[in-house]
Amino acid sequence: MTDYPEAARDPIVCLHDRPGAAHWYADQIDALGARVVETADVLDARDGASVDRWVAAAARDIEADAPAHVLATATAAYAAIVLASRHPHLVRSLLLGDPQIPHDDAEYRQLLASVHAPTLVIASAPDQVSEAAEESRLAVPQGIAGGIDNGVFVVIDGCDVPAHRERGSSFHEWVTSFTIIAEGLGALGQRRQEEAHV
Repeated sequence: MTDYPEAARDPIVCLHDRPGAAHWYADQIDALGARVVETADVLDARDGASVDRWVAAAARDIEADAPAHVLATATAAYAAIVLASRHPHLVRSLLLGDPQIPHDDAEYRQLLASVHAPTLVIASAPDQVSEAAEESRLAVPQGIAGGIDNGVFVVIDGCDVPAHRERGSSFHEWVTSFTIIAEGLGALGQRRQEEAHV
């Protein structure tokens, strides 16, 4: 086990798109002190009702820890974006690994624009893919980071999907650094609000 500095004062909460979150995020629980939200349902990101149920359940679970750094991968990343849009008070930052998005339309772009939480998007870049295939695969995570006002895009080269399991040490270093920055931005924003009210 690699020891990482205790960076985040706010908790890191991991969301998965199906039961088994503790197994999926075992390394993050160990290395980052993260906790998982276990769900009984499988998220269907193409079904609005499924997303609504999943987001409502995640919001209830996170409420006690709020604000939290929300870590999500694959299709759960889409629902985490919805969570940050609907419940901004719960989300200190979004930490998205190899996100998969069900559609790309005007409504989705509006959703991204409505997220104000600092967002880190990490994408894997395997060695054995063509340049065209890599550009196509990286378009989604890059688009998320570009569509969110405080979005940061990181590529881990030579890494298979999913990055949080295949290259955990790099993933954890980025997450640790980003949570420090996000908490600093949160404190700065709070101080500015307090000064404005004086």
